[in-house]
Amino acid sequence: MKRLLPAVLSAGIVLAGCGSGGEVDQVTESEAYERVESYIQRAAAALPEARLEAAAAPVSGPCRGEPAGRAIVRTTYRVRGLTDADRPFDAMVRWWKTHDFEVLDDLRPERHYVWVESPADGFRMSLRDNEKDGLLLDAESPCVATQ
Repeated sequence: MKRLLPAVLSAGIVLAGCGSGGEVDQVTESEAYERVESYIQRAAAALPEARLEAAAAPVSGPCRGEPAGRAIVRTTYRVRGLTDADRPFDAMVRWWKTHDFEVLDDLRPERHYVWVESPADGFRMSLRDNEKDGLLLDAESPCVATQ
């Protein structure tokens, strides 16, 4: 038993580093597409005056350092109809915190960029401003199983 315990613990640590664990291991790529869209639409409630326009079709791509058969799903929307006076970053951060997201990065005031994650499922979102497309709201899944 003394020899088996270190081997079991080592295997558990190695396996814990793979994939996302928990609920996400059960999420398929098609479910991730639905979930990123749902997160975008729900988060947009924090900006009632805003209009969302898809910046591009949702996409998926391979996960780095993961075996084949796993993908990350992303979607990006342009946020239109707001002014700086609407304080979209403050409103969105309040919404995210109220809905149990954790702030991973907040580069304000130097840059208009906030990145968050839902600890419940590992999905991430960001709100960023750039010169080309204006305000962008993104959602991204962790690595999920492809079909």
